[in-house]
Amino acid sequence: MKKIICVFAIAVILIAACQPKTKIVPVDTEVAKASITALLDKYNTAFKAKDTNTLIALLTSDALACGTDPSEFWNKKQITDGWTQAFADTSLKINYSIDKREIRLALDGNSALVVEQYIMSALSSKIPIRSIYHTVKVDENWMLDFISWNFIPKNEDISRLNKALE
Repeated sequence: MKKIICVFAIAVILIAACQPKTKIVPVDTEVAKASITALLDKYNTAFKAKDTNTLIALLTSDALACGTDPSEFWNKKQITDGWTQAFADTSLKINYSIDKREIRLALDGNSALVVEQYIMSALSSKIPIRSIYHTVKVDENWMLDFISWNFIPKNEDISRLNKALE
């Protein structure tokens, strides 16, 4: 019995010792965050300029976009078709300034969550918008694979909004 236990213990030790070691590659978070900032700056500049071609190039092939309405749940083709249609309206003026941006980089340095807040008067001059992006590194380039636009009323305004919707 002692021999079986000793052989079993040695086998466990050998199996554990032979496991491949995961190589931890250090991530330069400042460089990654600067690259992600450049991506979002390019996205916002293209959006304000109604530059659909640049916007399309910033999205992964399987990108998902969620609009402010619960029915707005779009794949890449649907969101780019929507942009093309909306941007064709010459009366549409898109102007906003990012009030806050937060970048949360994944530990492996290959993806990040980005949150931006701003007022876009074309949609509402009273209710701020919070955009949430998921960015991924594809062949050393950062791209957007998820976008969600959300109205974020102030807590003190919620009861008034609820009454207005009755």
